[in-house]
Amino acid sequence: MEINTPTREERIAHHKRGIKMVLLPALMGSLAGIISSPYFLSPGNANFSFLILALAIYVQKFIFPQIGIKSSEFGFKDWFFVGFMSLSYWFVIWTIILNGPAPAFGPFF
Repeated sequence: MEINTPTREERIAHHKRGIKMVLLPALMGSLAGIISSPYFLSPGNANFSFLILALAIYVQKFIFPQIGIKSSEFGFKDWFFVGFMSLSYWFVIWTIILNGPAPAFGPFF
């Protein structure tokens, strides 16, 4: 049995691909969270915010080839990762914006 060890260039290429796979969903999720904020939409239209999130996930299908990742070869696990990362960043950014700034004096001061 022969063990095939990746070369240094292959390891670097795989690492760069991983960074791109994390960075794009993070940026798209954050952008969707900002667009879903109450500055652009009222909180009563929360269903429309889910549409913005879905569009942010769908658009990544066309952005990945532009940055050198073949999205046509993605399996369920890859798309689940992209969707989960986008959802996570969308939710965190949207929640921070919806809650607004903290008051000057908290309940414990």
